Amino acid sequence: MSEKYQFKLPDIGEGMAEGTVGEWHVQEGDAIKKDDDLVQIENDKSVEELPSPVDGTIDKILVPADETAEVGQPLVEMTVADGLGNVDATTTPAKEATTPKQNDTTASGQDVYEFKLPDIGEGMAEGTVGEWHVKVGDAIKKDDDLVQIENDKSVEELPSPVDGTVLEILVQPDETAEVGQPLVKLSVAKGLGNVSGSDTTSTPAPQAPVTSTNDTTEASAPAQADHSVPVLAMPAVRKFARDNDVQLTAVKGTGRHGQILKSDVEAFMKAPSSATVSSTASNETASAKPAPASVDSAWPTHAEKMTPVRKATAKAMIKSASEIPMIHLFDEVNVDKLWDHRKKYKELAKEHGVHLTFMAYMTKALAVIMKEFPVFNATVDMDNHAINYRDYINVGIATDTDRGLFVPNVKHADSRSLFAIAKQISANTAKAKDGKLSADDMGHTGMSITNIGSIGGGFFTPLINWPEVAILGMGKISPEPIVENNQVKIAKVLKLSLAVDHRIIDGGTAQRAMNRLKELLADPELLLMEG
Repeated sequence: MSEKYQFKLPDIGEGMAEGTVGEWHVQEGDAIKKDDDLVQIENDKSVEELPSPVDGTIDKILVPADETAEVGQPLVEMTVADGLGNVDATTTPAKEATTPKQNDTTASGQDVYEFKLPDIGEGMAEGTVGEWHVKVGDAIKKDDDLVQIENDKSVEELPSPVDGTVLEILVQPDETAEVGQPLVKLSVAKGLGNVSGSDTTSTPAPQAPVTSTNDTTEASAPAQADHSVPVLAMPAVRKFARDNDVQLTAVKGTGRHGQILKSDVEAFMKAPSSATVSSTASNETASAKPAPASVDSAWPTHAEKMTPVRKATAKAMIKSASEIPMIHLFDEVNVDKLWDHRKKYKELAKEHGVHLTFMAYMTKALAVIMKEFPVFNATVDMDNHAINYRDYINVGIATDTDRGLFVPNVKHADSRSLFAIAKQISANTAKAKDGKLSADDMGHTGMSITNIGSIGGGFFTPLINWPEVAILGMGKISPEPIVENNQVKIAKVLKLSLAVDHRIIDGGTAQRAMNRLKELLADPELLLMEG
């Protein structure tokens, strides 16, 4: 007996939405072993060799060399041993069909169109359905709003790409879908469909996340390889695992989309009786999951489901704290001149429709730092032991809202005037409060500023917003005694906190950058000349 297995393009890098096939290392009819190089994929950042996740024989190469595929798109179909397949036998003939058949249409002679979740932002892997603007049976026009999607960075209104009638809503509000997953089926004019009749009847409804107890127990057993989803790991990590006799199927990945990192393998090796603990934990999952947090009536508790933004923030902060070795520096600066400068030009700015805040000065100053200290505007690539420098300067500003924390940015802050920066900050803040930020508003940030001074905070230890390598914390401005020219005076003092990634930024570099930042903030005229 044998089954069919489709290998789909995984997300192998931050922000990757598609990749181009560079070279196939196999031909149709070839046998291939698990972990042998299968295909070379090129994207805008790297060239990656993707290994086969299973033993098998190549049936059909679905994306030839030099063609581009989206994340989640099948690249090749293989014949594998019984029990290892991930393609229903009923759907295989439909995928191999080269000509449309009579049953590829609905009963009314129209075609079926599946609208799939597109990649609507940098690094987006999934999104949560916020609100459907249609219901089953409704007619919809091309470009009319179809569904609202929330992800960890924004709320997007997705329009319908075609005219049609809603046949079935596949993902309900508050449910999460992955990029490439069908969200809704539409009945469309003949010739506009993208689903064959046999696929339509055999496609399981994605509402399957609501499972029975038995389903949960089976799905949670990590000791057995789940070949319906490839193990995501770079070739170097796979080799490291093989050299240490570690089965990757038993390792929990902490990278993007569950990608297994070398540190995950090392942690697995250090854990006592890893396989036993993992197996025991999985067997307890079904019974432990539905148990209430507390049944003590004297001390009642209740649980609330995390919002998509809160869940994404939690994941990002865990990743930041676990992967980035941080140094924190604390300093303060006399900003009497800055205070007076803002007071002098505040009314003029208002006449130009600009709300001039201290954050605008801070953004301008940080842009100078990022230009003079390029390592603050970089990312770390540990897989290739490289430092990737951005050739643009975008400053992110953490914005507190009722829905959670968002970090829109001021793009090309180094080439903007102080008024232009202030105006962009105000626009970003308004969009954040209204839930209207787009992925582009928050994409490609080089370094961020977080401000608790506006609510009375002083020094603090901010966490770096991965994959950035530094973050600047802005505290309160308050009157304090200082010594200047051997005289004690009261000055307006700004608290500064700086966190840097010690993998590429040493303490001396961080302090020199802090000293330069203080110099710019202490003298706004110098800041405007330098900027």
